[in-house]
Amino acid sequence: MAVSLSAAALAGCATLAQPGPGGRLKGKLIVQWVGENRFAYLPDPKDPLTFVTTDNRAIIPQPMYTDGGSIPPILQPIPGFSPWGYGPAYIVHDWLFEQRRCGYPGADQISFDDSARILGEVIDTLMREGMVPQNPQARGLIEAGVRTPFARQLWDAAPTGTNCQTPAVAGLRKAAPEGPTVVQIDFSRPRRFR
Repeated sequence: MAVSLSAAALAGCATLAQPGPGGRLKGKLIVQWVGENRFAYLPDPKDPLTFVTTDNRAIIPQPMYTDGGSIPPILQPIPGFSPWGYGPAYIVHDWLFEQRRCGYPGADQISFDDSARILGEVIDTLMREGMVPQNPQARGLIEAGVRTPFARQLWDAAPTGTNCQTPAVAGLRKAAPEGPTVVQIDFSRPRRFR
């Protein structure tokens, strides 16, 4: 995705999707640091991160490894292009790819275009709720980046059913459920960006 986002951002010729109303975001986002640029998303068993799309699909990511947003380092200093600035959107999008690659239940219900639209909807929701600053340009470029032919190739290469991360990552919770390497965001009590 990093290459595709670079191409979309630098070319400047992509048609940018306009921000929409967004969906509904609730639950907790818990990420554990595993190594350099490698994290484990660990859903809270009592209050998992859940995104309900504008067409009422509930997406509940399961344990997986992630790097947040695959934002090229050259773009990261630009407002809106932090690899964790839209963390919930990146977790939801990563889960859709993981779900498809592994053939998990519900994978056949989400298309490649759906995955990009849903990423944009989560960002729209974060902006609408005041959890991140309004930045429709960044939102549009990020969605355009995940709609590139390179990203489609990654999507179309799935499902393989191999190297699925969910069981391995789920074991991390037992090894280190809390501690200094755990970051937690609770969307039931959203904080406003100021």
